Amino acid sequence: MGGGMPVEISFASAIDAARVIAGVSAAARAVKELSDSGILSIRIQIGDDAPIGPAVRADIERLRGRANVEFARGSGPSLTSPTAWQVIVRTGKPGDGLVSRWLNRPVSQRLTWVTLRLFPSIRPIHITLVNALLALALIPIMTLGDGWGLIAGGIMFHAASVLDGVDGEIARATWRTSALGATLDSIVDIATNLLFVSGLTINLALRDGDYIGWLGLWALVLSIVGGALIAWRSASVDRPISFDLLKRAKHKTRTVFDIGYCVVQTLTGRDCFAFLYIILILVGLERLALFIYSGVGTIWIIYVAGVLAFPRFGHGRDLASASDRG
Repeated sequence: MGGGMPVEISFASAIDAARVIAGVSAAARAVKELSDSGILSIRIQIGDDAPIGPAVRADIERLRGRANVEFARGSGPSLTSPTAWQVIVRTGKPGDGLVSRWLNRPVSQRLTWVTLRLFPSIRPIHITLVNALLALALIPIMTLGDGWGLIAGGIMFHAASVLDGVDGEIARATWRTSALGATLDSIVDIATNLLFVSGLTINLALRDGDYIGWLGLWALVLSIVGGALIAWRSASVDRPISFDLLKRAKHKTRTVFDIGYCVVQTLTGRDCFAFLYIILILVGLERLALFIYSGVGTIWIIYVAGVLAFPRFGHGRDLASASDRG
């Protein structure tokens, strides 16, 4: 499809071509989609004499791939561009957990829509930095806040889980995914988990003064080991650090072992644990959160370590190798 006459896309005016849709100009979005389909020669027709702005040209240059793009003046059937919301609803991930799919993703996609509407030039790294600042605030709030600190920490932890989806959605909607961005995003995710478990452990240990501190310490060890496994697996397949690397590839459920793994994988997802913690704190069972985190996390670590060391332990199905932001 790359040879012959150029494929023409028409806009009634330069303003229409420059209209920003989810952080990308309409002309550049059309060029990207054509380029991805194998078109190597594209002509953009503009129906008026207004100049094409540098922002539009920069967008097209970034997204044109191997396609050659030229501009011409003339009229033709105007291109029907997608709406920003149509773009954003396609940014979900098939690997989303139950809480992500039914709660976090609908919220994060609406936040992404608003964010790109208000700040069309925003980058995914900006949201990652906001999440990092939110994570750093967990320790002082949860350790100094007593009862209200547990509630505030839970809300912040869940907010971080939702925001983790926003940076990935912005990256996919604007085609700004990168290995560095995915790595930074996962590092912030790992740090957020560590800081939350640390804050929860310190708060409960100071309040109750019993064995709960040791249980929390074990939960921290699990978090550190999990992060190390992610980093090791990423290095072994030469891919960015990503939680997705510790997920098994899609397969049909065959045995009770498969069902057990799916349950453990769901419960150890941050989206599920963050939501579960909010429920537990509201009914006065915040200690149970550490028991669940430690117990399920122990099973998960053993399974993952076994599959990484002995692939047949996972019925021959290797762990997923795809990596992406939330």
